[in-house]
Amino acid sequence: MDHSSLLPSTTSLHRVAYDARPVTVLLPDSASAPIELYEAGAALRIAIVERAGTGALDASWDAAGVYVLLDRHGADDSWGAYVGQAVGLRKRLPAHLKTKDDWQRAVLVQRDTTFGFNSAQIGWLEGRVYDLLDAAATATLHNGNRPKDETLPPHELLMLESTIAPLARVLRLLGYDSSSPVEAPAGANVTGGVVASKQGLKAVKISDLLAKGLLSAGTQLHSTNGVWPARAIVLADGRVQVGQVAHASLSTAAASITHGSVNGWDFWAITTPTGDVRLATLRQHLLAQTPATTS
Repeated sequence: MDHSSLLPSTTSLHRVAYDARPVTVLLPDSASAPIELYEAGAALRIAIVERAGTGALDASWDAAGVYVLLDRHGADDSWGAYVGQAVGLRKRLPAHLKTKDDWQRAVLVQRDTTFGFNSAQIGWLEGRVYDLLDAAATATLHNGNRPKDETLPPHELLMLESTIAPLARVLRLLGYDSSSPVEAPAGANVTGGVVASKQGLKAVKISDLLAKGLLSAGTQLHSTNGVWPARAIVLADGRVQVGQVAHASLSTAAASITHGSVNGWDFWAITTPTGDVRLATLRQHLLAQTPATTS
């Protein structure tokens, strides 16, 4: 089937002023059958599968990819998720019907190309999707540990990174917003202080981490993404210095490297004796030890 015929015309796309991605969506006539999406920019094939419809996946999903199991939303709009990867997505999903009771919907992602993803690529991508959801304001991950595969060359990382934005947009379309909590710039006056939950977070600053001893002035940060290798230094006033330029926040410091919007808490990490620790993880440590406050 020629999916391009289902895309908006070039003229209609020119009317869209914001950053929008055309996606072909194939809607089945049965509520139990998977919804399929094709994102040409990153060459992705995505399936949205209800728990009761896992048996409706056809043999074309016996392919390598990553998946996200999604719980129902809580009363406070929070939600749980589990991130996984498999060389055969269709065979992997039924196993979670027996071992995981909470999830109601799954999002599966495979490469819509001749050769698809390989095992090393889905290993790295699993960890990257974990980081995306771990930094999300309203999500709680059920994974015990962060998956990790950092053995890929930079050109493959660039391809894999292009998977994240389409996946995040599909999740948002389904009502699962993976956006990170608001980051306050250095020097900002945060009324009410730090709120001790992801759902209630108003703003966290680098200076908050400095005050609690989770970071020290002069600590060196490094990029977590091999596509954009970079280093930065934490300054005593809470700013982040990249080269000779001091930035007011982690995200603006990261954007100076990527030349685009990026979650700085996810982008930067520190090196510890037990391995790399992302700033998003330090933020969660801060929230766990800080009593909730009100304005």
